Amino acid sequence: MRLQLLVAGAVFASGLVASAQEVTTPQAEVGFSYSYERVNPGGSLSSYNANGGYGYAEYNINRVLGVVGELGENHVGTISGVSFGNNTFEYLFGPRFNWRHSRFTPYVQALVGGERYSNGLNPATGTPLLTSQNNFAAALGGGLDVTLTNHIAIKPVQVEWLTTQLSGSASTLKYVQNNLRYSAGVVFRFGSK
Repeated sequence: MRLQLLVAGAVFASGLVASAQEVTTPQAEVGFSYSYERVNPGGSLSSYNANGGYGYAEYNINRVLGVVGELGENHVGTISGVSFGNNTFEYLFGPRFNWRHSRFTPYVQALVGGERYSNGLNPATGTPLLTSQNNFAAALGGGLDVTLTNHIAIKPVQVEWLTTQLSGSASTLKYVQNNLRYSAGVVFRFGSK
């Protein structure tokens, strides 16, 4: 009798553990985030801050693997009292690896694409560039989504190393910039797998 109770208790406990681990995977996710970027331009400029935002869409292939497309923009108004008016527009795509739990979803991602740099000021001469250029860009990092409901989550933190490779026309800047990007926002989830 005692052995039967022990076996029944073990089966019941394993059923509870298995049901607690069952997590639904959304078919798609759409997020909107505030973005803070620490830019390291090189040349005669010291590092500066850029603020902006981005939106992304993720299609989840399975519970772990998703494919992300991201569009975002950052703006810099004034650096050390000099009015710049620089805008960067990033378009990045790549895989995201999720570790889904009932309440938290930590993830890492590797995105590649480009960055459109425009309406900047030449730091060497102080004259407006009034040009735009497309550059290679990549972002490697991760973050955490916290589930509020089945369809809404918040993103308290996402930290990435954002690298861009500038063309030769911006000769006063580093050809390769290594920047730090922090973001936080809200995520909307659709469907389930």
